[in-house]
Amino acid sequence: MKMSLLGPSGVGKTHLAIGLGLKAVQAKKKTRFTTAAELMLQLSTAKRQNKLKQYLSRSVMAPKLLIIDEIGYLPFGREEANLFSM
Repeated sequence: MKMSLLGPSGVGKTHLAIGLGLKAVQAKKKTRFTTAAELMLQLSTAKRQNKLKQYLSRSVMAPKLLIIDEIGYLPFGREEANLFSM
């Protein structure tokens, strides 16, 4: 299942996402919270080190719940956009 929280700054999207993440952790679900900027940095680093597949399987695909915050805050270049769409 995918879910997006959309709205202007300051309406509580991050607060709701953290609450959802907390409930998932309490239910013993593997959960990861990251920002889009941090995820892009980690994806780019993994690609440069030829470890993208391992990073994706361990950090992106393994959690039952992956929360990516601040997706619309920073513009992404072509490479970052391609990595993000994987």
